[in-house]
Amino acid sequence: MPRRYIPVVTPSDKELPYYVLDVGQTWQQEHVVRPNGYLHQWIQCVEGEGELKLEGKTYRIREGTAMLLFKGAPHEYYAAGPTWVVDWIVFDGGQVETFLKQTAGIASSGVLYLSNPEAFRVRIQAVLDLDRADVAFKGLHGSSILYGLLTDIMQYASAQPNNSATSLNLRLKPLFHYIDLHYAEGLTLNELSALTEYTPQHLCTVFKKTMGIRLFQYINSVRIKKSKELLLQQPNLQVKEIAGMVGFDDVNYFCTVFKKLEQRSPNQYRGLHARG
Repeated sequence: MPRRYIPVVTPSDKELPYYVLDVGQTWQQEHVVRPNGYLHQWIQCVEGEGELKLEGKTYRIREGTAMLLFKGAPHEYYAAGPTWVVDWIVFDGGQVETFLKQTAGIASSGVLYLSNPEAFRVRIQAVLDLDRADVAFKGLHGSSILYGLLTDIMQYASAQPNNSATSLNLRLKPLFHYIDLHYAEGLTLNELSALTEYTPQHLCTVFKKTMGIRLFQYINSVRIKKSKELLLQQPNLQVKEIAGMVGFDDVNYFCTVFKKLEQRSPNQYRGLHARG
C-alpha cells in the first residue's frame, strides 16, 4: 500500500546539514517533467520499469537501480510499461551537495546500480515511521536517517553493475588479509595485484575508490598501527628497532609517516599513552 509523509520543516531543521522534505513508499509513479529541476531526490525502482530523461539522454530504470537527482537538474521521468512502482525521498541541506560530490564521489545526477536495494528501503521506511512516532525533534531523527541513506549510497550504489564499494571490498579481501600478514615485508604493486583480478594500475584505481586512500597509504597505516602496539607493549624496544619490525627501512621516514598520521612523534606517543 502506498504511503507518503511530508514532515513539518522548522527553521531550525533547515539549519541541519541534511533534512527530509518529502518521502514515499510503494508509489505508482506518475509522469513528471521538471525543466527547471527540483530538490535533491532519491527514486528507487521497486517494481516494473521507467525511463529517465536527463541531459539529452534516456536511461531505463529497473529493479535494482535508482535515480539520484541533484538540486536544480532539469529532468523528466515516466513509466515505461503498465506499472512503475518506486520508493522515493526528497531532501535538502547545506552539506548535501558537498557530501555527494566530495565524500561519495558522485559528480552529477544519474542512474545508480544497487548491490543492496533493501538497505535503502529500510531507511525510507524508518523516515515514514516518524509520521506516527511519538518522539520529539522529528526533524533531527529524519536528518540522522537521511545521513544513513547517503552513506548507504557510498557503500551500495555505483554507476556500473557490481561496482559498489561493498562489492569491490569483497573482491579485495584476499589483499587485505595478505597485507595484514606481510606488512613488515617489502611489498610491491606487482606482488599485490597478483592476488587480485586486476592489473597493477587498475588495482590502484579500485583501491582508491573502495577505501578513499591510495594502496600504499593504506599499507603505511597498517604499519603505523602495528608500530603503536609495539611502542606500548615493548617499552624497551628502540624506535629504530620498531621501524624495522613493521616494514620501514629508514627510521626517519618512519617517524615522518608516524607524525603525519598521529600528529606526534613515536616517542611522544609512547610517553602520552604509557601506563604505570
